[in-house]
Amino acid sequence: MEKVELGDRVLRENFEKAGRKKIRDRVKELILFSVMTVAVLSLLISLMYFLLFRIKSVSVEGSALYSNDDIAASVFGRYQGASIFGLDSETVAYQLKLTYPYLKNVKIGKVFPSTLTLKVEDDSGAYYTEIAGRYFVLSHKLRLLECVERESDLDYRGLCHVTLPPVAYAVTGTEIVFKRASDFENVGKVIETLYESNMSMLISSINMNDKFDMFFIYNHQYRIEFGKSDNLNVKLELVRKIIDTFEDEFSTDNLKGTVNVSDITQGFVIFDSKVRLSGKK
Repeated sequence: MEKVELGDRVLRENFEKAGRKKIRDRVKELILFSVMTVAVLSLLISLMYFLLFRIKSVSVEGSALYSNDDIAASVFGRYQGASIFGLDSETVAYQLKLTYPYLKNVKIGKVFPSTLTLKVEDDSGAYYTEIAGRYFVLSHKLRLLECVERESDLDYRGLCHVTLPPVAYAVTGTEIVFKRASDFENVGKVIETLYESNMSMLISSINMNDKFDMFFIYNHQYRIEFGKSDNLNVKLELVRKIIDTFEDEFSTDNLKGTVNVSDITQGFVIFDSKVRLSGKK
């Protein structure tokens, strides 16, 4: 009887061992199959990545200043065959603005598997300034759009002359960089405030070289000294009231002089037919 039980136990143990071995073998097969599947899928994805999703065409629309076909050719020449997934849109936009400085906005879309679509927007010049003996056209956002050798090359463009604080460097297609970082915000604030005022159309020159002693030329008649940029909206309202008051009183458009509103508590005007009506000191 004991021999029979021993035989049954041995048989059962052998059966269990065989079952466990079968399970281990099955697990190994599943693992091997999974590894092979992942490897094959990775290979297929890599092949698709390297062979299929490559830039093969570029389309551009939106520019009136430049040839859209030329812009497309420029992008295609630089990125032909590059991975559409790995494309850095910000880098593409930055490089395009260096090549075509009057481009303000560049939006890049990807049409899979191999096409780039660019929608661009032109910028416009609003100001010009002299930097190191050359003349630069600037946008309202202080982007450098163009550089010319002579000031006369900018005649009849309707640009407002600006005198700026010391400039560190100037590269067309990028924002101007001042030696003092804080000057960018200050200059931008002044330009935006003047641009949005009801006096903007008659401002011919702005001097912001000294942030404590800024002024602009208005209507080729008045030198408006406003000192610092603080409370500029209030100062402009005061200027408008002063000018309107005296022009109504004297009933003439031939008045010339200096209006000083550096201190908003005591603005004053000095009439002077020989006042220097230039943004340059």
